[in-house]
Amino acid sequence: MNRLKEIKELKRQAGEFQLENREIIGKYTMQELCSIYNGIGPDAFPDWLRDTISALHPSLAVVAFIHDIEWHESDRSKEKFIASNNRFKRNGYRVAKAQFGWYNPRRWIVMNQARRFGNVCQLFGWSAWCSPCECAVCRKKKEGAK
Repeated sequence: MNRLKEIKELKRQAGEFQLENREIIGKYTMQELCSIYNGIGPDAFPDWLRDTISALHPSLAVVAFIHDIEWHESDRSKEKFIASNNRFKRNGYRVAKAQFGWYNPRRWIVMNQARRFGNVCQLFGWSAWCSPCECAVCRKKKEGAK
């Protein structure tokens, strides 16, 4: 799927599932969202690894989409860091419940993965939360300020 189609689909899913903080998506153009969203996993991971994780957990792509935008807007505060990681878990649960019935094992797998990913971000993501964003949107702003 090309990147613009993927972003359009993620925007649609965020609305359909009524995910928390989906309003944040409207602040950006499609091109900016393409630069901000990197799939599931930190920027430090190579593209092939993020692509693999995203392919293994397609239900959580929309959750990671909102999470990436929140991290893009990081104010480097502990409160918003914790809120973003907790929201990842809640949004993951919401997606799992929307996509799979209570009797479907995939529901519980997606919920478990959302919890695990949120916890991993909480445990190991602080330095990334506090570091300056290196996406194309931020690079463009920095170059324009010079």
